[in-house]
Formats: sequence, structure tokens, C-alpha cells
Amino acid sequence: MISTKVFALIFAAACGVVSVDGFVSSSTSRLGNIQKSNLHATTAESAPDSLALFSPCKINLFLRIIRKRPDGFHDLASLFQAVGFGDTLTLSLNNYGEADEFTCNMEGVPTDSSNLVIRALELMREKTGKTSVYFNADLFKRCPAQAGLGGGSANAATAMWGANELMGRPATLEQLIEWSGALGSDITFFLSRGTAYCTGRGEIMTPIDPPLPSGAKLSIVKPNLGLSTPKVFKALDYDQLSTEDPQMLCDLFLKEGVVNTDDKYYINDLEQPAFDCLPELKALKDELLEVEGFDHVMMSGSGTSIFCIGEPTDKDAFMKEFDERDGVSVFNAAFISREEGSWFQDPSQPLAVVDESEEEVVAPIIEEGMTAEEAERVRESRLKAAEAMKESIPAEPDNSEIVVEDEGSSSNFSKGLRSILNGQRKFEESRFGEKGASYPTPSKWLE
Repeated sequence: MISTKVFALIFAAACGVVSVDGFVSSSTSRLGNIQKSNLHATTAESAPDSLALFSPCKINLFLRIIRKRPDGFHDLASLFQAVGFGDTLTLSLNNYGEADEFTCNMEGVPTDSSNLVIRALELMREKTGKTSVYFNADLFKRCPAQAGLGGGSANAATAMWGANELMGRPATLEQLIEWSGALGSDITFFLSRGTAYCTGRGEIMTPIDPPLPSGAKLSIVKPNLGLSTPKVFKALDYDQLSTEDPQMLCDLFLKEGVVNTDDKYYINDLEQPAFDCLPELKALKDELLEVEGFDHVMMSGSGTSIFCIGEPTDKDAFMKEFDERDGVSVFNAAFISREEGSWFQDPSQPLAVVDESEEEVVAPIIEEGMTAEEAERVRESRLKAAEAMKESIPAEPDNSEIVVEDEGSSSNFSKGLRSILNGQRKFEESRFGEKGASYPTPSKWLE
């Protein structure tokens, strides 16, 4: 007789989800959740061997520049919000190496010690005293560079969180927050629950708890133009800075909500220098202000992304006009937050399914290369396969080669399969059609 768990592993191996010895395949690790990140009491003995973590982007609902400091940096005040568009960082322990190994899918991203992911791992070793622990890190990057979305900072914060989990949680969240300021200005924010009021260089964080509600829709419009943060600050005209009290702005957003807050309080002091450097960026914002359905339109951070709160009345026309335009990409997303003790979840990814017996069925493998039409045909065949599998599982033990021990586990297993397939369908629908993306698609499930 074969137990439900063994049967699940056999089925998953046939699908390419796990290898026949039960280990998660490396191709799954890039886009699937190898382990859920909301781990509870973790010890060195119970720590996971591998994690796939979502690395979310952020927007600045307002950004006030307060003053230039003697050290050359600027004091700012801003309300940060996490959004459900970002990268995936896969981390595992490098048990046989004496250095961290880092790979990234995006051309041009440095993979040496200058990358914030490597610097974050080095910082974790230094601060925890676990100097002999090294990692394999694979970053699947979607967030464009020089976008004002905090992609690199998010990668560093995600690496710190993941390393702490794999080490057995030697550090508290408060310690991670304290240490993160040494890496950069925005990294601390990503250790909040998703909404925070940040001051100083951005590293002084006041968490908003509870965070702003998840689910508020937005579109991020990114022209194929970049601006370095130093260049933007160099062009800053201090006489044109807003005089609005940033604490008042924060209180207003939290009281009124992002939609009802008056448009005049969506302030970004860095729009002026960015628009002076790239007049076409202001022209793009002006176009987006004319789109019916958007409540507010503003540049994020130091640019060059422009976010639009709300949904266009005619989404198809909007995507045709902007996403199909040469040199422009559109990423539709929503506000997200995380639960206490958990990490951020990618809303576009199918999560691992746990049945009532707490035996985990790993999310399906995803590979690149298929067209949307091919993926749809595969999805339909998988749904049919799941139905056939459900019907073929005997409710009572008999002399057949594969036997499930009880009727309950049979039902749970088939429900788990359907949950995975439906989750995968949502993922495909959310990803296909995004211009410029590498369309991640499923591999063959059944030969």
C-alpha cells in the first residue's frame, strides 16, 4: 500500500514538481513557494533548507524633502506603501561552499559583492556571529532599475529576512530593522508590515499598524528612461519645495484613505528636478492624468515610474495606448501587507497547499517559453487530468497497485490538486500580456 504522501510525491515527480527522492527541484525554486515564509518557532534543527520569497516594490504616497544635511544626504519624510509587483529571491544554505553564490536572470545586474543581496548576507553573518554560514541566492528580477520603486532595497531586506530564517532566527525583527540602516536608505521600510512613515534618509521608520488596507488597485507606468538618484537631487530647486507639514500629510492619508485624500496632498518634491531632467516624463504624467478612472497620478520616489491610483474605465484601451507603446511598460498591481511573523506573499503566485493531515503539496513547476495560447491548452489538459485522477483514486483499500488509505485523504488530495491548478490559472492570467516580461509558463504535467 502507498500512503497519500508517497502518492503525492509520485504524482509530483511525474509532473516535474519534485524529483523522485522527494527534494524540491531547482526550477521550482525560482517562482514557486518552496517553503511558506510564515514559519513559527524556528530552531537550528527545524529551520528550512530553502526559501522562495517575494520581494515587493514600494511607492511613495507623498515625499517631502526637508533639508540638505552637512554629510551631503537629504532629510526626507514620506509615507511608503508596499505593492504586489516585485521580484522573487530564492535562498538556500550553501553547505559545501565557503562563499555566497549569487545568480540573477536580468542582464546588467551585478552578481558580485557590490550587489545589495550579497551585502545583506554578509551583514547577517557579521551581526549574528554565524561566520561559517553561506548561501545560494537566485534573484528572479522583474522590477526595472531606476524606477523609484525600491527594488534593490527590497531585495536586501528580503535577503536579511530569509537568511535569518535559514539560520534558525538568531535575530529579532527589531535587530533586523536596526541593522538594515547600514545597507541603505529604504531597506528598513521593507521590514515593516507594508505601510510606514519614514524620515531621516528613509532609514528611520515609524510602522503604521495596522497598515493601509490591501487590495487598492494601481497601475505603474514605467518609461524606458532612467534617472539616477544623485542626478535628480543635483537638479533640485530648494525654492520650489512644498511647505506642507509631512506629519499632517501622514495623518491625512491615514484618516481619509488613499482615494479620498485630496489630489493636492499627493506631493513629491522630486518631481520638479526629475521633470526638469526629462521633460518627456512630465508629458507622460500629463497624459495619464487624462485617463478616466484614475483617482491620483504621481511619480514614485526619484522616478522614473509613475503610479496611478485606481483602475482605468476602459482597461483594454488604456493597455493598448500605453503598454503597447514603444519604450513604455505597464504593471498592474495592488496594495499589499504582511501578517505579523510572516513575509510578503506574491498575490500572482499559487501558494503551496496543505491538506488536513498537514502534508504539503508543492506548487507546480513553472518554466518559460510557452505562448499564452499554449499555456491555456496545457491548463485545460491539467484540469482534465486532475478530474481523472480524482475519479481513479479508490475510496476503499483493494489490491490495486496504488491505494489511498482512507476516503478523507482522497478527497483532500484531489481538492489540493484543484486548488493548485486554479492558483496556476490566476497566475497565468495575471502574467500573460505584460509587455517586456519573460512569460513564465508551466512545463508538461503528464507525458
